[in-house]
Amino acid sequence: MRKKRSLGADQFSKILQQDVIRSKERMDSDPSEAHRREFVRTTYSAIEAQYWQLKMYLIEHIVTNKKEAFHEVAALKEESYVVSEKGEVHIKSKGYPLKTGLRLVVSILQKYKIPIQVNLGSVDWKNLDGALKIRNRVIHPKSMEDITVSIEEAECCYQAFAYINNLMLVAILGSALAVLNEGPVRNKRSSFFSLKEK
Repeated sequence: MRKKRSLGADQFSKILQQDVIRSKERMDSDPSEAHRREFVRTTYSAIEAQYWQLKMYLIEHIVTNKKEAFHEVAALKEESYVVSEKGEVHIKSKGYPLKTGLRLVVSILQKYKIPIQVNLGSVDWKNLDGALKIRNRVIHPKSMEDITVSIEEAECCYQAFAYINNLMLVAILGSALAVLNEGPVRNKRSSFFSLKEK
């Protein structure tokens, strides 16, 4: 099941990346307002999808087998729980902003000793804010100014996408390295090797 899901996630990720690349190619060959708006929509859609995949990766590979991580799994799934007057427990979907979720992801990675550094004052982090504002303006326009996207704004969205994509790669590589580094210390075999003993 896990292998099948990972293959699906890889395909999903590849399609989104190809969408961004093709949209960027169209924008570069014909830098019209329409292509820049399309690029903003495509890129931010990919940012949100990559972010969701990153959270699902954490659930599947980092916190799944840890009993104390129940609340972390619920937070990553953006769920909370309420009890009705009848005493029944119901799951309540509770979304939160992208940057709040990324801070959660980073804190979980650091808690489980996954080597990752995030500078909250960096240009990359600020590009996430910029991309969200640009996306919201383009998706919910109220004036001509709202549908005007400059080349710099398109670049901001692209850099935000690249940052999320890189963050996901660092999380995956970091977790793989953490498992490999943990193995010899605790006399364990890495789960990344599947050699069967005879």
